[in-house]
Amino acid sequence: MPVRTLLDKSLLDAWLTEFRELGYLTGSDIRVLDREDDADPDTGLIVVDLSEAKTITYLQPITGGDGSWKATMEARDATIELGAVALVNLGNEVNVLGALVAFLETKSKALLAKS
Repeated sequence: MPVRTLLDKSLLDAWLTEFRELGYLTGSDIRVLDREDDADPDTGLIVVDLSEAKTITYLQPITGGDGSWKATMEARDATIELGAVALVNLGNEVNVLGALVAFLETKSKALLAKS
């Protein structure tokens, strides 16, 4: 059974709350989106606005997978130039994003094991 069928907004909100309580520091805005089209396997479930890159990243389970997740970054129309501090901050945001994906995978695999 795909993990996507077991997920809903309230469960993902609870997982994000739990993740935030771990204390990761990020300037990113992270939120759960309502799925608009249950038939579309690429519908984003969680959106992350990377503050330093001015781009949006969608997090979603890999279709038909084992509870693994992927991050999809939207294409950018413009070049960005970052100084040292902004580049370090962006790196931190991407590190936190990786930790979030790993957290979601752990939660999803545990959910699949229970079902």
